[in-house]
Amino acid sequence: MARTLRLAAAPGRSGRSVTRTRIAAIATAAAALAAGLLTVVVAAPAQAAAVSQPLRTMIANLPVATEVRTGYDRDLFNHWIDADGDGCNTRYEVLIAEASTAPSVGSGCTLSGGRWNSYFDGATWTDPADLDIDHLVPLAESWDSGARSWTSAQRQSFANDLGDARALAAVTDDVNQSKGDRDPAEWMPSVTGVHCRYITEWTAVKTRWGLTVDTAEKNALTSYAASCTNSTITVDPVIGATPTRTATPSPTSTGGACTGTNGTDVTIPDAGSPVTSTITISGCARPTAASTSTVHVNIVHPFRGDVSIYLYAPDNTYYVLKSASTSDGAANVNTSYTANLSSETANGAWRLSVKDNASGDTGYLNTWTLTV
Repeated sequence: MARTLRLAAAPGRSGRSVTRTRIAAIATAAAALAAGLLTVVVAAPAQAAAVSQPLRTMIANLPVATEVRTGYDRDLFNHWIDADGDGCNTRYEVLIAEASTAPSVGSGCTLSGGRWNSYFDGATWTDPADLDIDHLVPLAESWDSGARSWTSAQRQSFANDLGDARALAAVTDDVNQSKGDRDPAEWMPSVTGVHCRYITEWTAVKTRWGLTVDTAEKNALTSYAASCTNSTITVDPVIGATPTRTATPSPTSTGGACTGTNGTDVTIPDAGSPVTSTITISGCARPTAASTSTVHVNIVHPFRGDVSIYLYAPDNTYYVLKSASTSDGAANVNTSYTANLSSETANGAWRLSVKDNASGDTGYLNTWTLTV
């Protein structure tokens, strides 16, 4: 019996030093393909979807968790690096990008003739030495709210994030030092007119990197946001995102199609046993699933090539939605797969099985939706 699945194509991987070892799950998928059980249709590579939400909604969606400082060391966040090898490290890249008057760039990335405005306190400077590069969400704060579980490469990426202008800011050095590692419940810029900008950027960075907030922090963000324009914020997730989640599976039936969503986070252990998440479909108008059934999967993982995904029907027949691939070095799985499930009973417990097939990093299944 042929199974038709839509799988993501694998772009080339680069810059990855961790040795990858394929294990039994990959061999199982290969055997199924060789036996003619699966017909694969290649689609465009899955991309991490941008998150666009009004400010107050994005704040409301920030997950709350107790902060944990145990084990923190600033040296665990390698900075400043020269990522593009042009002689200017991250500090100088930010200074060049944020200058109100562009500086001349000399040997060794020496800057002269520039002018900078520190938005925290409204001060203007012409000497780069008077400015610090602020991690808008401080390194210690990121550790407390999730970065302690990251790899060293992820912490380095966070500490040198030039991919979002909100992550790093050139500000007066002693103002940055007075801020320290405090969150908006404990510290805000002295210029009240920039408070909305500050909490917007704080929220964007926390969302971009999948970081949590503590109760006091969330209350402060919510309170400040009440006086701000509820503008839509767009964020490109790196580690993860915080979309609106369904706490429990919620099957529905419309026009003969049945849909269920499970939004309970499930941790995917590093090179560990498969984890599963279940959606129970009931009350479908037709007894069997559709030939164009869809499975939308949102997995947060720094290297999606490590991940294999199987769908188990109520009778325990499995469908390979995604095999692991050592050539795919992009982050996250946020895509829909199309499967011919017409031989399956629609009603019953459907299980998504996710496995990390290589060592070096962890992730989590954020949410998945099944329409049969």
